Amino acid sequence: MGRIFRNEGIDTKHNPEFTTMESYEAFADYNEVMRMVEEMVSTLAQQLLGTTLVEFAGAKIELKPPWPRVSLREAITRESGIDFVQNPSADLLRLKMREKGMDVDPQKNWAHLVDELLTTFVEPKLIQPTFLVDYPVSLSPLAKRKPGEARVVERFEAFAGAWK
Repeated sequence: MGRIFRNEGIDTKHNPEFTTMESYEAFADYNEVMRMVEEMVSTLAQQLLGTTLVEFAGAKIELKPPWPRVSLREAITRESGIDFVQNPSADLLRLKMREKGMDVDPQKNWAHLVDELLTTFVEPKLIQPTFLVDYPVSLSPLAKRKPGEARVVERFEAFAGAWK
């Protein structure tokens, strides 16, 4: 566990000072780490609160595993109607986003546009604990490539209460 201080500028989505926790396990893949995360969160809730059912921002959230695993592509396509794989350039993706009525920054690259789709259409709907998995390489170029999928990495993010 440690304090992190960013020097990335201040906006409403990134706190320049926060606490993070990291764990490492030799020979474990992201599926095993997801199991560890959901077990840790549910066990802590049970031990500290006496239940895995919590209320946050007026929503009842069940922390008991297993949590759904949804590919980033599937989540964005389902919620926005835009398949980022079928729109492999920033210009194509920007055009699709404008067709949906979005005001799109012409300076954003493809990866930033995918992240904007996630933030706009998916994150607000992830109330129950959910893992979004399998991100494009351009969003996490240093992550492990998913076997058999050259453009996808084995990355996950946990969301609940419309927060990550």
